[in-house]
Amino acid sequence: MNQTMWIRVKRDGFIFPYDDILAKNPSCEVVTEQVAFPHKFITPEVKEAIAKHTEKPTRGRPRKAPLDLSTPVPETPVYNPPELAADAAKGLPT
Repeated sequence: MNQTMWIRVKRDGFIFPYDDILAKNPSCEVVTEQVAFPHKFITPEVKEAIAKHTEKPTRGRPRKAPLDLSTPVPETPVYNPPELAADAAKGLPT
């Protein structure tokens, strides 16, 4: 498998494409692509193990469901007193 070479700065870990001038610099080191980018080479088994390891375990008692405090409010019947209805009907054609 042909692996691409990369340059990693020893001080801060920055990754650069391979360059002869940077390779000669004492504060840089030549690394393979697998060392520079390990997340690209994770196998499915390792991904499953990481996912299983990062699951949060449940602790303590489970939370109770909130109480439903809503109450049905019946609609009040429309009631017009006869005096008010007679007063409102004045001047209407019969």
